[in-house]
Parts: sequence; C-alpha cells; structure tokens
Amino acid sequence: MSAPRSPSATEPAREALVAARLTPDEQASLTAGRDVWHLPAIDRLGIGALKMSDGPSGIRGERIGRRRSLAFACGTAAGATWDVDLLGRYGTALAAEARSKGVHLVLGPTVGIPRTPLGGRTFESFAEDPHLSARLAVAYIRGVQDQGVGCCVKHFACNDQEHERMTISAEVDARALREIHLVPFEAAVREAGTWAVMAAYNKLNGTHCSEHPELLDRILRDEWGFDGVVVSDWFGTHSTVAATTAGLDVEMPGPARYLGAELAAAAARGEIDPALVDTHARRILRLVDRCGLLDGSGTTEEEEDDDPGRRTVARELVVGSTVLLQNRGLLPLAPENLRQVAVIGPNARWIRTGGGGSSAVTPLAESSLLDELRGQLPGVDVVYEEGCRIDRGVPPLDPRLVFDGFELECFSGGGFDGEPVAIEHITMGEYLTIGDPMPGVDVRNFSVRARASFTPDVSGSWRIALANTGTARLLVDGEVVVDNAEPSRGATFFGYGSAIEESAMVLDAGRAYDLIVEFRAGHTPVSGFQVRAARPVQADSLARAVEAARGADAVVLVVGSNGQWETEGTDRADLRLVGEQDELIRRVALANPQTVVVINAGAPLEMPWVDDVAAILMLWFPGEEGAAALARMLTGAAEPAGRLPITFPRRLEDSPTHDWYPGSEGKVEYGEGTLVGYRHFDAHELEPLFCFGHGLSYTDFSYGEPTVVVNGRAATVTVEVTNTGPRRGSEVVQLYVSDVEASVPRAKRELKGFQKVTLDPGEHRSVELRLDERSFAYWDPDGRDWVVEPGSFDIAVGRSSRDLRQVVRLEVS
Repeated sequence: MSAPRSPSATEPAREALVAARLTPDEQASLTAGRDVWHLPAIDRLGIGALKMSDGPSGIRGERIGRRRSLAFACGTAAGATWDVDLLGRYGTALAAEARSKGVHLVLGPTVGIPRTPLGGRTFESFAEDPHLSARLAVAYIRGVQDQGVGCCVKHFACNDQEHERMTISAEVDARALREIHLVPFEAAVREAGTWAVMAAYNKLNGTHCSEHPELLDRILRDEWGFDGVVVSDWFGTHSTVAATTAGLDVEMPGPARYLGAELAAAAARGEIDPALVDTHARRILRLVDRCGLLDGSGTTEEEEDDDPGRRTVARELVVGSTVLLQNRGLLPLAPENLRQVAVIGPNARWIRTGGGGSSAVTPLAESSLLDELRGQLPGVDVVYEEGCRIDRGVPPLDPRLVFDGFELECFSGGGFDGEPVAIEHITMGEYLTIGDPMPGVDVRNFSVRARASFTPDVSGSWRIALANTGTARLLVDGEVVVDNAEPSRGATFFGYGSAIEESAMVLDAGRAYDLIVEFRAGHTPVSGFQVRAARPVQADSLARAVEAARGADAVVLVVGSNGQWETEGTDRADLRLVGEQDELIRRVALANPQTVVVINAGAPLEMPWVDDVAAILMLWFPGEEGAAALARMLTGAAEPAGRLPITFPRRLEDSPTHDWYPGSEGKVEYGEGTLVGYRHFDAHELEPLFCFGHGLSYTDFSYGEPTVVVNGRAATVTVEVTNTGPRRGSEVVQLYVSDVEASVPRAKRELKGFQKVTLDPGEHRSVELRLDERSFAYWDPDGRDWVVEPGSFDIAVGRSSRDLRQVVRLEVS
C-alpha cells in the first residue's frame, strides 16, 4: 500500500495565493458549515463546497434515509480482524463508497479506547488496546486517503461514555492519557497523515475538548506536527474566542452559532487577531485542495452503487472478524450427519447489521440467514422459531413490510395546500433533517405528507406508533391511528422529539394498507418523524422454540441486541442479554445440547449459560453480508478468523471502570489509570470470561522457540508458526512486552506486536515482529517525554493475552 499523500512543496504557496484573494468575511465563512454536511463554496474564486458524511462503517450521504449504502461491519468487528491488510482494503472500499455519494471527508474512523463495556458507542471503536487500535487506524486511514478522500479521525479525546456526553469532564492523569487514550490519534496523525480530526463533545480535565489548547494546539499541532483541520462534533462548539485560539478550525453543523460570521464580527471588534482567522482559513484551504476542490467542483448526485468488489470486502470483514469463542466438536456442522437444523432466536431470521446513531446506514441488500443456510445445507430441513423478542418498546417499522418505501411531499410552511416544493423518497419509516431540509425551506417552518403501502406479514393485534418533532399524525386506510398534535417531550431525535405514542390495531397478513404520515415541523434545528410497528406477540414463542430444538440434530441460536440497545446517546444499564434471551438459551440447550449460540451484538456480554452450550460464535454487528458469511462459517465453507479486541468479563463488577463509571457532579474519574482492559484483569489476577486476543480455529497451530535480535532500544523477534491441524486456517501471532523491574507502576504485559497469517495443513512460516523504542517506554509526566529504563524485559509470544506459548528475556540498554 502506498503512503498517504503528503503536502507538496507547492501547496503552502498555493494556499497563500488563494487565501490572499479572500476577503476577511470569506476567510471567516470557511470556519463554519454551510449546512449539516457542507462547508461553503466560494463561487467568486471557483472554490467548491466540501462535503462530509458519517462513515465509520458505511457512507450514509447527506440525506439520511433517502439513499441506501453498503453496510460494513462495526468498529469492534473491524478490530477483531487483527488484520492490517484487510483494514487497508476496507479503507479503499469506503473511499469508493464515499465517491459514489459525492463525499470528500469521511467522519471516521472512531479510535477512542472503550474503557467501559457499557458505553453506548463501544461497538464503534476498534479495541481496548492502544497498539492494536493504532495499527488498524493507520491502515484504514491510508486506505481511504490514498484514493483522494479524507478521513476525520474521532473523537479527540476520551469520549467513551454516552452518560452526560456533552458535558462530562473526563479526569485523566498524564500517563493514562499518553500511554492509552492518545496513542491511536498520534499514529493517525504522525503515520497516516489524517487530513482532519474531530474534537470530542466532552471536557478533558475541566475544559471542553473543542476549546482545549493543550490538546488542539500543543499536542496535536506543535508536538505531533498535524497540518490538517480540526472539526467540531455536531453542535459541539461552545465559544468563539476560546475555541478559535485553542485550535478549532471548523464549527459543524451550519448555520453556525460561534464561528463563521460571528468569528468575522469578533475579529472586527478586535477580540480575535485577523491573522489567526487567516491561519484557520489556510488550513481549511489545504484540506479543500487535498479533496480536489480548490479549482472548483460540480455537485455529484448520490448513487446507490452495489459494487461486487466492495461487497466482497464486506464479506471478508465478517469472516475475518467472527470469533469462535467456544467449540466442543459441534462446528463446523457436518451435512452428512444432519437431517434437521433448528434456527432460533430474535436475531435469527434477519441478522442485525449495525448499532444505532450516527454510524447506522440503510443497507443496500440483506439476505435471510434461513435462505443462506438452506443454500449451504441442501437436503437438510431448516426450521425457524423466534423464541422471544428484544424490542425496546415499539421497534422501527420493518422496511421489508413497505417494499416500495415512502413517497414524501414536502411543503414550505405549516400546511399541505398547493403544490409541494419537492417530492422525495425514503426507504425506511424514518424522516430526519438536521438543519434546512432543502434550499429555501426553513427547518422550523415546513411540512411533509408521507405515504406508503404497508403489508403485514402476521395477522393479529399490531402496535402502531409514532414519534416526531413538531406535530404529526399517522393514518392507516384513512383512519387516524396516532394523533401526536400535543406531543409530550421524549428522548427521540437527539432530545428534540416526542415520546413514542402508540395504538393497537388488528391487521391481516398479506393485505396492503395505505399508510400516511402528516408532519409539521416545530421550532427546533432537528426535524423528523419515526413510524414504528410491533408484530403481534406469540404467547407460546419460547415453548415452540424449545420443541423445535428438541426435534433437531443441531441448533443455531442467534441472540444479541440491536440499534435500540446499543446506540449513540445512551449507555447500557448492564451486560446481560436483554429480555428473555438467557432463559431461551438455557431451555433450548437443555432440550438439545448440540447448540451453537451466535451473538449478534457490538460489545461484551455476560454469559451465565456458557457451560451449557456446545459452541459460541461472536458475530458482532457484521453489516449486510452477515447472514451469507455466517452460513459459510457454520458449515465450514469458511473459517471464523477473528480474535477478541476487547475483554469479556464474567460479571460487570470485574470490569476496570466499575468503581468509577459513570461519575458524579459532572466528572468521571479515570481511576483505573493505565490499567485499561486486559491490563486490569492481569494486575488484579481476575479470570475473564474470554480474554483479550482469544479466538479458536477449525485447525491447530504450534509455536517454535523465538529468536531475538536487540539493537540498542529496538529489537526484532522471529518465531516459527506451523499449522498442525487438518485444514487451512488463520492464526494471529501476538507479542506482549513486560518490564521486569520497572521503577514506576506498569501493566503486567502490554501488546506491542501482532501479525495474522494463513497457513495450509503442515505449512510453517517465520513471523517477524519488530519492536521500536516506544515498545519499552512509559510516559514521564515531569519530563513530558517517553522514557525507556535500561534493564530486563520479557517478550511473550502466543495466541492471546492468557495463552502465551513462548517467553524470552532480553536486555535493553
């Protein structure tokens, strides 16, 4: 893979030339979004409008819900690949997706360290370990930026909980900050040359990250040499003077409250040095130039481009990330021994592709696990039972029941008279606009009439619901089912929306119903509505699942969560499977011990039934290729090749942050210091449910004696790995470093190298892992520098943080 583009020698002169032609107002205008996703164009000079999009695991585009996109695996799944080459190809595929949506800057990757497994956005991050996160982030960013699309790495810094996420102050000591939480960002800047960094919502040691001079100026620019643009998180700017002088370049979204025109006014009043405005403008112009917009650019219509090559990468990510946690001889399933397979669980028929919030995308195309498994097991009877539900209240309307989507008539003003100003189409029952829905239409004064043909797939009493900003009502076949004319305040639409209002209605399966939403915007910068529908409850669902299990030769039980439970804005309350899922697993396994539990979720879970089932697969939120890839792994056509990027505790109380999360009085102490993740379990001699780096294979591997060559404060470790099993498979060789006699408290061991290899039966390969000076160093807060203490270090090589096959000692000068 080629190196990311570096600024050429001519770029500063080019920026200076363009900047010199800007008026003071034009310079300031560049520091604020024109709307939700764009920076302003400057037509007078032919400067195009830079377009951004949410994109950690797929490119949504600017009109959320209007266009479908290829849904890739979530962040923890990408982390579970431990595969630098695959992450590079993933980045290349994302760049192509971005171009299909006319996007110049991808808002990702998310590289913050998930210090608590309860975090609502834990599923977006790569790993609990900074070294693993850094290596994958560099590969991802290079893959994207080598194609001429920028990355905005996020969230800088210590944004790892949703509780009070806009205001909480992360109280972090200097060593924990440098050795754990800043490492992936430093690699993204120094090695990958990321074009942009997103400032986090939260405060760091009392100061908002978007106006934090230590973070944005001294560390990011002076120390790391960052030459890109710092962008606020959406609505995460809090001041004009403090933010600008600290180093924030762009306020998003527009229209701005603090930068842009307000920055120009502050400069005119003498509160801001005009030279500083010029500095910000030049940085932004550099980004605009890197995106190819300094010489102008026409707008690009967003496309739904289902590219086979990118879909192949999406499937590779699923196979490469799925972790075989446990296997007592059940997997892979042997078709010759199967007459009937029972597929059971709330996530069994349709795999949940991703979590909720800004990382969610509308998939291009999904397949049913039932269909995929039947294709892999011809002649085997595949039966299905849901078993239980995991809906959080009334779930979003299943888009498969409104096959043609919703047609929207949009009106300027609060009524539905006259000709609509626009007619649009959305694929799902959710309409959302942040800022004006279209040019010339005020987000606080417009209305929408949405129509769809809704065909239930089950007869009985359905729960039909509506949530909205402003006011709305929902009609089915002309009858008002929900009237939300006087809505009560709720948590929907980032806190701007109503509570979810619902009604019961008896519907017939297979009959098409005319569904209409009449929506009027309120006085909020966010507007929209959600149509929700819950299928009738099947009273004997769990008993039917148990009976299906009893009559099958093997059971595939798919459990987990969804975007209602793991989502931006809300943390989880505990690590338990929601609803009756634990009871479902217990009873199914009792009826048929030949049960494989597939976990379709984005973060660690407790498993009180771990000893009752034959096999466990961690599928994560796999994106839209999840069902196809899972069927291949279950039957042995592919091997689950992932390793855990995060520790699974036996119980919540064992997690490193249990004594500190969620904080109080506006602060959360990072009392665990540098003992994040597996470091905590090692230091306190706690046995995790499944350890960091763990993952089984369908084959076996052996390790030879490592050889070590030391060169001053660097070393090269070489170890031979052999596939001793019956089939081709992947192994992740992991290297951990321990300081034998440190003068400061240090972790018992720290990951400092890894490499994924794929070997045929009997094949062996020498794996070379390089350790640089930082591999042995700790951060000295007094000297503000990295320190390597001379002495003995143990180098452990193995399959996980708790399965170390070989240990050698070396002396570092």
